[in-house]
Amino acid sequence: MSDLLNVQNAKTIKGEKLGYRTHILYLASGDKSGHEVCPNRTEACFKYCLDNAGRGRMQSVIDGRMRKTRLYFNSPPMFNALLNKEVHRAIANKHKRALNLCFRLDGTSDLGFGIKAAKAHPTAQFYDYTKNPVTMRQFAAGELPLNYHLTFSHSETNRDDCRYALENGVNVAVPFVGDWNGAPYPETFLGFPTIAGDTHDLRFLDPSPSVVALKAKGYLSKDYSGFAVRPDA
Repeated sequence: MSDLLNVQNAKTIKGEKLGYRTHILYLASGDKSGHEVCPNRTEACFKYCLDNAGRGRMQSVIDGRMRKTRLYFNSPPMFNALLNKEVHRAIANKHKRALNLCFRLDGTSDLGFGIKAAKAHPTAQFYDYTKNPVTMRQFAAGELPLNYHLTFSHSETNRDDCRYALENGVNVAVPFVGDWNGAPYPETFLGFPTIAGDTHDLRFLDPSPSVVALKAKGYLSKDYSGFAVRPDA
């Protein structure tokens, strides 16, 4: 099997200009593998998941993510051992690059891989997006490792959880579509300031509490479910 972690991603690679290299784990999203990896997903979330965009539509990539997902569910000890080995190897080889190191282990899943890994590797930075309100509340309460950062993800059904997150210092990622007085997103949302979220993926560098504004692209720009926020919403 090829490596579990990937460093070639159009968005995460932008972080290298800021001095960070992101190692990211991609699984087959939702229940594509026959096993659920996004227990809090919504219909629109699954439909517009980045797992279905770009290189994610290539058969070789689809097959690779499927193999990783099935390995996790069919042989958890082997999967966890391989993941820990790759994280350890990346940390050990950090000196070979003039870049800081970070890990995003739920690239197309929401299983909390990063929490356990952050505890095992306290000198490395881990971060993720989540739609899990329980994990979000744990992060807000300071119950997760200090080297683990979470950004809560907006959907068409979790507006109240988004408000809770922001009111308790947790940033919320929101896709916006349409013309907001000549801008791609509003200056504020839910009463909190917005910041550009497409310039890089290093969410642990963002000021908080903030709304991380993402421009709805491709099929997502045609969404009217409420997942992508429009000016008249």
